[in-house]
Amino acid sequence: MLLPYRRVAAGRDAPVASFIRLARHCAGRRPISSRRWISQTAATQDETTENLSVPCTARYNEIGVQQLSSHIYDQLFPKGNTSPPSKELVDLARDHLRRHELLGKNTDTSAPVAFDLPPLVGSTLDEHFHKLGVDASEPFLTHAKRFALANPPPKPRKWVRRSGWTKYYADGRTEQVDAPEGEAMTFDTEVMWKESPYAVMACAATADAWYAWLSPWLLGETENEHQLIPVGDPTKERVIIGHNIGYDRARILEEYSLTQTRNSFLDTMSLHVAVNGMCSQQRPTWMKHRKDREFRDKIAKESSNAELVELLNNGAFSAQEEELWVERSSINSLRDVAQFHLGVTIDKEARNAFGEFDRDGINQQLDELLTYCAADVAITHRVYQVVFPNFLRVCPHPVSFAALRHLSNVILPVNKTWDSYIANAEATYRKLSDGVRERLVALTDKAREIKKQPEKWSTDPWMSQLDWSGQEVKMTKGTPTSPPREYKNQKMPGEPNWYRNLFPKAKGPINLTVRTRIAPLLLRLSWDGHPLFWSDKHGWTFRVPLADMKKYLDKQMKPCDFEGETVLAVKEDTKHAYFKLPHKDGPTARCTNPMAKSYLSYFEKGTLSSEYDYAKEALEMNASCSYWISSRDRIMSQLVVYESNLPEPVRPKDLPEDAPTPGFILPQVIPMGTVTRRAVENTWLTASNAKKNRVGSELKAMVRAPPGYVFVGADVDSEELWIASVVGDATFKLHGGNAIGFMTLEGTKAQGTDLHSRTAAILGITRNDAKVFNYGRIYGAGLKFAGQLLRQFNPSLSEQETLDIAGKLYATTKGTKTNRKSLYKRPFWRGGTESFVFNKLEEFAEQSHPRTPVLGAGITEALTARFLSKGGYLTSRINWAIQSSGVDYLHLLIVSMDYLTRRFNIACRLAITVHDEIRYLVQEHDKYRAAMALQISNLWTRAMFAQQVGIHDLPQSCAFFSAVDIDTVLRKEVDMPCITPSNPIPIPPGETVDINQLLSKGSLARLDPTITPDPTYAPRVNHIKYVPRKPVMEQLQEEEHAHEDEKSKLRFIRAQIANDEAEFREILRETRGEAQREKYIPKVPVKILKKPYSASAKLLPGAARYGQREPVMVREALEGVRYKSWPGGSGSGGSKKWDGGRENGRERVQWDFTR
Repeated sequence: MLLPYRRVAAGRDAPVASFIRLARHCAGRRPISSRRWISQTAATQDETTENLSVPCTARYNEIGVQQLSSHIYDQLFPKGNTSPPSKELVDLARDHLRRHELLGKNTDTSAPVAFDLPPLVGSTLDEHFHKLGVDASEPFLTHAKRFALANPPPKPRKWVRRSGWTKYYADGRTEQVDAPEGEAMTFDTEVMWKESPYAVMACAATADAWYAWLSPWLLGETENEHQLIPVGDPTKERVIIGHNIGYDRARILEEYSLTQTRNSFLDTMSLHVAVNGMCSQQRPTWMKHRKDREFRDKIAKESSNAELVELLNNGAFSAQEEELWVERSSINSLRDVAQFHLGVTIDKEARNAFGEFDRDGINQQLDELLTYCAADVAITHRVYQVVFPNFLRVCPHPVSFAALRHLSNVILPVNKTWDSYIANAEATYRKLSDGVRERLVALTDKAREIKKQPEKWSTDPWMSQLDWSGQEVKMTKGTPTSPPREYKNQKMPGEPNWYRNLFPKAKGPINLTVRTRIAPLLLRLSWDGHPLFWSDKHGWTFRVPLADMKKYLDKQMKPCDFEGETVLAVKEDTKHAYFKLPHKDGPTARCTNPMAKSYLSYFEKGTLSSEYDYAKEALEMNASCSYWISSRDRIMSQLVVYESNLPEPVRPKDLPEDAPTPGFILPQVIPMGTVTRRAVENTWLTASNAKKNRVGSELKAMVRAPPGYVFVGADVDSEELWIASVVGDATFKLHGGNAIGFMTLEGTKAQGTDLHSRTAAILGITRNDAKVFNYGRIYGAGLKFAGQLLRQFNPSLSEQETLDIAGKLYATTKGTKTNRKSLYKRPFWRGGTESFVFNKLEEFAEQSHPRTPVLGAGITEALTARFLSKGGYLTSRINWAIQSSGVDYLHLLIVSMDYLTRRFNIACRLAITVHDEIRYLVQEHDKYRAAMALQISNLWTRAMFAQQVGIHDLPQSCAFFSAVDIDTVLRKEVDMPCITPSNPIPIPPGETVDINQLLSKGSLARLDPTITPDPTYAPRVNHIKYVPRKPVMEQLQEEEHAHEDEKSKLRFIRAQIANDEAEFREILRETRGEAQREKYIPKVPVKILKKPYSASAKLLPGAARYGQREPVMVREALEGVRYKSWPGGSGSGGSKKWDGGRENGRERVQWDFTR
């Protein structure tokens, strides 16, 4: 079997996502005001083939969006809709959709889907997933918690030079063992990375002993450097902890198997990132802070001036406005993480030996290097003792922990075609680049022909930019007996400097490619027929006669300002104007290489041209090879372990004898590598899809299932856009209630009602290009981002035109920003298709402790509001809310698959995930059952999201994957031939099945409830206790609108809908009128005493309302008043003086009449 210790495998989904899926064109339905439409439909059964479908009733919500069939709804929501939308909310949703011309434009008229699901483990989806998470976590979570409390014995003082594992007891005894013993260990490896990717030594610490492993190759016992580290019985549950443990896992013997081990890898780097990581925008600030701190520490250490040291220690010379978050985070290296959490400094100097010495050198320092490796293990364990409890506090849901085991155990099977792929890609690259290089060399030779003709090169606009100096040949003076001769060691005498600089060494090869600075000059490139000129200040420009300058000024292009320019030829030119070449990053960016692939389209349009036909060929070559050039080192350094390198007991047993030699790659994944807890890996998680003009882009298709196995997987349809839209729908408690939610569920490309089509229409660009705008906007990008992208797609737009179009897009989508405290305590968006979404996302981002709406995972301390300035890193926090929820989605999906594969004995394991793609490696006989398990997992996950945001239902259009792919290779689409310049042979297509095709497979896809799970790994959920929790979204609503009545809440929704200024002012008037009625206090007649003012005490404003008696003197009134801190203030410090309600430093004070 693939696994008794089976785990889910990752699959990828269909070409079509819910945002992009092709619409079915059917007549629209008439909406009914406040009831669901219910129509009876009969599920058709194929009389000749068993079908898993059952008869059901179609269901529609109040705005006509098709929901789950009655049969599936009753299984997922056994308690029904406990919180339906009110009539007022439905009416507001209809009004909102009508304003954006969406109401009634429902398109999904597919037949209802119904079949028997595995029963929920509990009475609600929340209980179901809690129990699944706890079950999948054990016994690993118990082992991990216990080990966090353990303290290993002291490190050994002496080391035994013996290959394999040696156990070191606390009392000094040693013993040779096959592998470390215990349920948990901290682990680290060391690699002579210049010689081999295999480990030469490793150390491990358990609760009661130390272990050290030495490679037989290192000790000279064998010349086979392919030595992997055994860690013990693969069927035994154990936790292995390390810093960037994915790197060490790739050196473990038992992991190179089709059968998944029971090892659970915990990465302290990931745990740190999830709790105290920083976003990319914060990193430069943090690095500057560290540099300043190290400089101050150095001065204080070296100075003998006590006063100076005291000033430095008190921060006298630190940045005046150092943000608080800087002290709540660190970068991810073990050195920095240990300094942050433990306050200890690690000396990593010894690590350099592994890159400097050969085997003999390592052996000479073996004891010191083993001590260094053991020190890393000890520090890692201490870090783990801090970050693991913190992680469980920040991410308390058991699913968040359970999914990490599978994300850390991914595997990619390959065969010998991997070696052929690398050879072919490299050969194709060399062939293409050498051809272009030969022509460039020929052009240099042609240019050299005029080196003695300054009248030619000085008047040529391209050649005149080259440095023709330095052509003189230095000679000795000579004597009567010895004629003058050339000086020795002259580099290429007689040649101009530009040519000489192309040779790093006088007798070495020429260094000339299309990326070389002089290549555009040799190729005589022009923009609109005007020659290109280099400027040190502006990059590549084009020169225009003054008479033609108006043409470009009319396009709102600005001539270059050469103040501070170092190239005198352009600075002192008074007869021409110079304009920068357009750049994809906007007008402020410099073009440093007009041969880059982003300029290929200009060549095709004729805007960028050359006197030579093969200039375009050179540019196409550069574009074709760009992927391989940037990725080749990472691809060629992949650690591939073939069967021949494995010991006999570990080799695959069930493969045919004539099968291609199997091999494995273990992607070195950081399971939580960003603040959003997304997985990170630098090759496979960034690999492009195969393109016919890109060398080496068939990379993913080189991952091939062994005979008898297939990849089963899917793309989560528009995962993060759907998450954003359902957050907006939550306002109306209705799927499709807000405009972007409706477009996601019901919009179609054909009718132009989907999000991408609408954006494309506003911007005047293609629908594909519009997707980039939409994703960027949902992640919090602003007008500047939209403007840069727009200029990239349409460089002819002027600056003002760009701003106008981008502004129109944001006014239509995000809406208008409004700051009316009478309506809401914070600024909010109104009138746009996405206003509700962004208001909710900003609510999440501005919480004191932001949490994801479904699993309640917290944000890192570095992005917590109390450590940031007001509005600081808001884009990153909005991005966190969406992407971290996407990670929750993936974790729920993985844990669901873990449960179903164990419950129904499905032979599969997780192969890889790439954000919203998931692929499983499955035994072929189980491929349809694995596909069904994926569909059910997706259904459970979507329903969990909907329920947690307060909508107890789910649209059918997003309930199932639009397709599940079944394939023998990894690729984006099963019908992609993956033909590239380096792979001319097409790959046969795979299979794709939607939910209806899957149901028609009958028993092949059925998850039979009578199946008895393998008792060793069967789910054990009945004993798990569950305490109901209040949904995060519900808590947020209570916090944000705690003091609002239902009328005020509805008024705020109306304000968010309002896209007309007059209507919005009317809502404001209603709000103010209501507020005035609430604050109205009847006037009470006051007896006027005929005394001087000084003799009459005055009643303080509002005192009567709080039961205060009339004071005799003002002093007495003041004695009856005490101050209290404004909520959120520090509660101490500062002078407590009445300030009329204004801010008093960081603390605000108010009168408190409740003594």
